[in-house]
Amino acid sequence: MPLFSIIIPAYNAEGYLQRCLDSIFCQTFSSYEVICINDGSTDGTANILEQYPQVKVISQDNHGMATARNRGLEMAQGDYIMFVDSDDRLYPNALGILAPQLSGEDIIGFGTHIYNENTGILTDNPIRPTAAMTGWDYFNHERLIPRPVHFVCIWQRAYRRGFLEENNLRFVDGLRRAEDDLFSTMAFLYAKSVKTIIDCLYIYHVRATSITRSSDPKLNANSWRAQQILADTFIPMQCIDKRVIYQVLASNYINHLSKKGNTLTPTEWGLFRQVCVTPRHRRLYSIAHISPALLRLYSFIAGTFHR
Repeated sequence: MPLFSIIIPAYNAEGYLQRCLDSIFCQTFSSYEVICINDGSTDGTANILEQYPQVKVISQDNHGMATARNRGLEMAQGDYIMFVDSDDRLYPNALGILAPQLSGEDIIGFGTHIYNENTGILTDNPIRPTAAMTGWDYFNHERLIPRPVHFVCIWQRAYRRGFLEENNLRFVDGLRRAEDDLFSTMAFLYAKSVKTIIDCLYIYHVRATSITRSSDPKLNANSWRAQQILADTFIPMQCIDKRVIYQVLASNYINHLSKKGNTLTPTEWGLFRQVCVTPRHRRLYSIAHISPALLRLYSFIAGTFHR
């Protein structure tokens, strides 16, 4: 069995998929498999995949990245799972650096670089090395720290496949935005051992057309669905430290109400109130409850004063 299974969803990726695959197949470490899910591409993605017979290809209608990753997980045989986006790259020695660091952890994180395709600038996404700790301790320690790459992005970590199977950890099928947020949060909730190394193994490419930068209303609705799932999961939960996840949830409610036309149901207002555990969030809740328009005005004025 391979040590690593590398899962790559690809949708209309002909412009960069070859670059991604070449970065993987030039690895100095050989115990890995590559699974690529062609998610209903209508361009030359399938033709590129035909040039790589060593890739295990799954073809499906377009269902989005979450469903594609789940298909890859069904086929994976490696001890550890890595997710690579089709427009990103691994450094040539990434797997060779990571393999000796594995000691049975459920999750292991590593450093990444950010490459801006518009400017050609490569920047660092700093990561602090940590000894093994529980996933929830790690989440509470790291989740709110500002960083160039969002904490929840799944490609900056490797996951023990047995751990994912034991806890039935999968992406929410059909979710096309914020799927990483749900998956990462639940993974850290269940992980018994997480550690990080400072080595930079992954290059994240920033493109203007990336789905994470789209303002499509349907995708924004997906983000709100992810928020609702997180709230429904964690608010009733007992016997865990919920201070950090409540701050995350409160911020998500505020961000939702900060967009013109958005509101909450009476039930959602009640959930919003429950997760406001900081003075700032309680103040913003009170303003929003008077009027979401007043919250937008307050946020605009506060943002102006902070510039």
